Amino acid sequence: MTVTAGRDELTLRILRDEVAWDATRPDWDALHAACPGAATALSFAWLRTWWSVYGGEYGRDGLRILVAWRGGSLVAALPLYVGVASAARVRIRSLRFVSTGEAEHEEVCPDYLDVLSRPGDGPEVAVEVWREIARETWDRIEWLDMPATSPLLHLAVLPAGSEVLSRGACPVADLTDGFDAYLGRLSANGRQQARRLMREGERAGARFEIAGEREVDGAFGDLRRLHQARWAEDGKPGVFAAPRFVAFHRELVRQWLPSGRAVLATLSLDGEPVAVLYGFVTAGTFDFYQSGVRMDQGGPLRSPGNLAHLLLMQALSARGVTAYDFLRGASAYKARLATRERAIAGIRIWRSTPRAIAARTVQAVARGFRGAARRRGGGA
Repeated sequence: MTVTAGRDELTLRILRDEVAWDATRPDWDALHAACPGAATALSFAWLRTWWSVYGGEYGRDGLRILVAWRGGSLVAALPLYVGVASAARVRIRSLRFVSTGEAEHEEVCPDYLDVLSRPGDGPEVAVEVWREIARETWDRIEWLDMPATSPLLHLAVLPAGSEVLSRGACPVADLTDGFDAYLGRLSANGRQQARRLMREGERAGARFEIAGEREVDGAFGDLRRLHQARWAEDGKPGVFAAPRFVAFHRELVRQWLPSGRAVLATLSLDGEPVAVLYGFVTAGTFDFYQSGVRMDQGGPLRSPGNLAHLLLMQALSARGVTAYDFLRGASAYKARLATRERAIAGIRIWRSTPRAIAARTVQAVARGFRGAARRRGGGA
């Protein structure tokens, strides 16, 4: 589709195969670099790596990459695919963001997926994106954990029947002007606790190191081991038990660690890792993605995980990072270390297709039975 808006034409296309998508990589990378606040999960490497690892299982022939060009320049992109899902035991066609929709045990859980668009083009692009999506075949859209400010969520452009969902917020530590300025933004108690943790680390002789290419295999192995040990205590496998999840992140680390975009940081005591942090640097923001922390009590460090976060903030701020995003998760330690939040939202749309109607009917009946059972049992 081509749209004229008093300047160069906006031309939208849907790419349905990997060859056509791969051909956009230089333009996609340039667009991502030109978009302030663009999510790590909207980078070409993240999306294409996920599709290579997971696409055969969840996407097959369903690739739907929306791209918008203006005057020969890529000005917007929306990475989607159609996957078959089960809703109330009815097989439906679900239009999803690339890198979402996996089984729970191996999902990568990206935050801030959205339309990637140049500043100023978002509102116009959103209108045309929804028009193009209306021409596609699908039963349900469920896009979660988007930025609440997404142009796709503006009420003026939303299709009829859209349900906008509040998804809470991601805690963020503001590192503008350096680590000392960050400490000054904490409450008096929070600042005192942070400095106490750092003094404890010094007295204990704790060592903190950001992995280089020589240390990456060991650091990644320590991350997996510590993370899995934590979940094993609860009788759960942990995400690093999933081969596809491990393959996805190994490939990202291979691509991104040499340039500093992937970060693996280890806090050690007496030569033994007690905490490993893993995340990504994108346009001055560090996204904290995953960790492994030794859970034994009684050592010289009260909170090796929190200390590792503080030391990583200190190191990254010296490299010019100005925000430390903890991403999703209502953890007490995130609330203590953060200085602000970034709201996230989602959208759900059901079409009036036979499959969608059948799935929603079964869901409604099931909810009715559960409600009746609770009333009979006197439950809340």
